[in-house]
Amino acid sequence: MKNRHFLLRVILEQFSLIIAYALLLLLGWSLVKLHEPTKWLIFDLLRFSWPPLVFWLGWRVYRAYRSQRYLQEAQQNKQLPVKRPPTVLAASYFQALRQNEQQQRQLHQQQQLQAAQRMDYLQLWSHEIKLPLTALKLAAENTTQVNSEEVVTQLGLIQNQLDLLLNYERLADFHHDLTFEEFSLRTLLEDLLKENAIFFIDKQLKPQINMNKEIKVVLDRKWLRFCLQQVIFNAIKYSSPNGKLLISWQTDTLLIQDFGCGINSADLPRVFEPGFTGENGRKQQAATGMGLYLVKQVTEKLGVKFKLESVAGQGTSAYFIFPATLINNNL
Repeated sequence: MKNRHFLLRVILEQFSLIIAYALLLLLGWSLVKLHEPTKWLIFDLLRFSWPPLVFWLGWRVYRAYRSQRYLQEAQQNKQLPVKRPPTVLAASYFQALRQNEQQQRQLHQQQQLQAAQRMDYLQLWSHEIKLPLTALKLAAENTTQVNSEEVVTQLGLIQNQLDLLLNYERLADFHHDLTFEEFSLRTLLEDLLKENAIFFIDKQLKPQINMNKEIKVVLDRKWLRFCLQQVIFNAIKYSSPNGKLLISWQTDTLLIQDFGCGINSADLPRVFEPGFTGENGRKQQAATGMGLYLVKQVTEKLGVKFKLESVAGQGTSAYFIFPATLINNNL
């Protein structure tokens, strides 16, 4: 029934051509009427012109009907047709649909890849969180009293991994989670050093802040705090025992400097790749490779330039370069 209705509709769509044909005949008859044609001339005009017209209209109807059947079969198979439609207008729509299908396929593949990567990261984080929990469990099984410093240290490791995980999830909705405010950079750094005091004590590291004047920045405090925490935590982790960690301000740049194992020159260009741990991460056996990746992503969104310089065996320097519009220098 649907095919009959469609065929009837296609035939009716050709009605305009029939009207045009009749008008052309009328125009031709009007022109030759001036020369007093015989009735046979008009008859011959009709006799020799309508067969090509009928054939042409029939071909148009047949082609449109075949295209419709082809499209219906493609629709039943839930795919776009392989052949291009015969008409120019339909071919343009077909090309647009093809491009849209390719874009949707690429988007679907990208989403699948991101979902797989996300699952890998979640499994990696779950493993890293289990490590300090296992250490606490073993300590509790071996003695009735667990050293408080051990508990604080392991909880700090868990907290750092949870911060990475939660901020990784929040990064997709970054711009809906921004609150810009003016705050003291030194105060923020001092709070972070206090929070990481147990790790400094464990490594016998001496942190030092060198700022000759009060520096205030206008940024999202929470996100900047996350970035600084990750860099400081990495500096502690890869520093040599009994060493030092220097934090200084130079014009528009916050410099966090450690004097530990440094980063291999072959690994340095890849430290901002998600999941890349490098030689140091493999030695530590407790690295997700997501910390510096997230720091790079967040700083770019905040408008702060972040870069690393490192020499293997000598240490690493992390630079946070702030645009002048975000800095308030008070002497």
